[in-house]
Amino acid sequence: MSKKTQLFIACGLAVVSIYANSASNYAQLQQQVIANDSILKSLQNSQTAFEVNQKFAGKLNNPTFNAELDNLGNSKLKELDGPSTMIGLSQEIPLNNKRALRQQVAGFQGNTNEYEIVKRQADLKADLRICMSNWFVASQRAQIYATESKLNARQANVLNEKLKFGRVIPSEVQLSSALSSESKLRHSNELKKIQYQKNLCSKFIPDLPNQAVEVPLTINFSDKTSLSEREASLKSQLAKSQFELAKKEAVPDITVGVGVRNYQETNDKVFLVSTSIPLPVFNRNNGKIAIAQAEQNYAEIRSALTARNTKIELENKQIQISNLIDAIHQYDKTLLPATNESLRIAEMGYQAGKISLLEFNSIKQIWLDKHLARYDLWLALQNEIAEVERNYVTDLAKE
Repeated sequence: MSKKTQLFIACGLAVVSIYANSASNYAQLQQQVIANDSILKSLQNSQTAFEVNQKFAGKLNNPTFNAELDNLGNSKLKELDGPSTMIGLSQEIPLNNKRALRQQVAGFQGNTNEYEIVKRQADLKADLRICMSNWFVASQRAQIYATESKLNARQANVLNEKLKFGRVIPSEVQLSSALSSESKLRHSNELKKIQYQKNLCSKFIPDLPNQAVEVPLTINFSDKTSLSEREASLKSQLAKSQFELAKKEAVPDITVGVGVRNYQETNDKVFLVSTSIPLPVFNRNNGKIAIAQAEQNYAEIRSALTARNTKIELENKQIQISNLIDAIHQYDKTLLPATNESLRIAEMGYQAGKISLLEFNSIKQIWLDKHLARYDLWLALQNEIAEVERNYVTDLAKE
């Protein structure tokens, strides 16, 4: 996306952004969620184990202790040479960089755990944003329904006064009373939704504030790294190392031994040096090499495809978020002020008998629909931002 478009998005976000203290409160809640998550703590504690595993992955195999007792049962050889004993040590020595590759593979396991840590943090941020946004929207809708209920109550009172003087028919009074009761019920139900959404958010933070916190509409599209792209890249690197290791494992290790032999008959001691080299006549590793190569090719293709798709998806998210910001800006600047003014004039006109009850209720319904639609757009915008938070991070090293 061009710099001009990014600047436009930033300006739009500034228009619909909340006050600085609300952003600060939300940031503190976000930090509490990340700090108190038990799954995240478990992943972080596991990182030490992966570091230990990487440290020991490249070490040599343990040496072998050898002991031999020779020439104990053959009497003729006993008279000729006498019995002998031998003790020694043998050690397998790789002929290539198997150890470095084993350590590299173990390191990728640790990188995968780090990726899981970052992914868990991203999921927590996205889930918290969605939950807190629904809580805030429920509280705003309750205020809208409260205003509607008061408006219907005033309308019912006006009709009751007009009925005393015979200026309206009883059916209009009954309809107005029914609408007033209905709006009170909607307001009551919305108040219950506030508590319902708050209870959902308490799964993340037990000690929530009394009132819903407006979630900031802040997001930066620059320097974004896709988590799925990062995961595919890790798998590609791991597959490459496993393929190289499979090729190296086809060359067997040599065994070097040292020892000392003692001849009891003559009390002579002989120092021994030995080596054994397996002959790779029957290479049983060809199957592993073929599988490792196939997995590497698949991982590389998947990594390239994921990198391409995630860039397209992020650009589409920018377009969707920009459109939602434009729509909210239009509501705040034009539609909502117009409907507010239209409702104010309609109420005065109805009380003065210049418009009918049907016309007044129609204008009132438009006012209600537009105010509710504004927060539907706001919630849709928060969901889009949450999806970006869940799938993209700015800097993996800092997350």
